[in-house]
Amino acid sequence: MSLDEPFNELTLDQWVPTAEQHQRDGFRLVQMTGTARADHFEILISYEQDYRCTHYRVQLPRDPLPELPSLSAIFPAAFTYENELKDLFGLSFPGLTVDYGGNFLRTKTKLPFSGEVTIKKESAKPAAKSAPET
Repeated sequence: MSLDEPFNELTLDQWVPTAEQHQRDGFRLVQMTGTARADHFEILISYEQDYRCTHYRVQLPRDPLPELPSLSAIFPAAFTYENELKDLFGLSFPGLTVDYGGNFLRTKTKLPFSGEVTIKKESAKPAAKSAPET
């Protein structure tokens, strides 16, 4: 990934067609991950072909509990990412080919990233003292 590979915004209805197009064009699925924002979840996905990545981001509302169509029938390896997102955020993936039923990851807290997001603002750190000259 480099700076000239930005994340492109997708709408939910573009999620599956975009994956199908990349599969037809010979791309491979590189990664899928997520993050919780105060009012929504962001799911990030990357495809690669000839050492060039294409990245996408889709936003899902927090309420009601979001559903994202599974890509595991298109890219079989997607089942691992989708099970992780299910266990960490509580997302639902209709069509998931291998569903661990919320038991793919062992976490101390059930759905650890599904709760409220608190944004902490850190105060500016004092400038570091310069070393005395010798």
